Amino acid sequence: MSDAISLDIKKEFIRNQACFSQLTDQEITDLAHLLVEKTLVAGETIVTEGDPVDSVYLIIRGTADVRVASVKDNAVVWTSVATLKDGDSIGLNETGFYSITGQRTATVVALSDMFLLRLSVTEFHGFSLANPHVSEVMRKNTEDFLNSESS
Repeated sequence: MSDAISLDIKKEFIRNQACFSQLTDQEITDLAHLLVEKTLVAGETIVTEGDPVDSVYLIIRGTADVRVASVKDNAVVWTSVATLKDGDSIGLNETGFYSITGQRTATVVALSDMFLLRLSVTEFHGFSLANPHVSEVMRKNTEDFLNSESS
């Protein structure tokens, strides 16, 4: 597979994210234009726990390990909490952006060579300001998620 991703494939990856599934076709197209392709080799760190959330990633190809740090006997211990694969995302959940604090909650390391699509949080913010429907969709996704959790 070439590392050049067509606009149609980018749009399909966006549609597959629950938080974006209610966007209009035009909004999805506009958002797809904001995605930047990124390649990594096995062993590279994609994001680091505690760092500011400046972007989210859609995994086109590859696997990654999600790790959290703790301290035991004055030493940092890493615990693997999830494995991500093709179609998964880093930094997104059903309601939108994963981090409430604006900081990364885990470190994610490539287990294999990876091909990702990166979405800058700053670019997404500008996109959502230009498209009020996007903010409405994200707010509704959050309300629906919170209501389903309390049931």
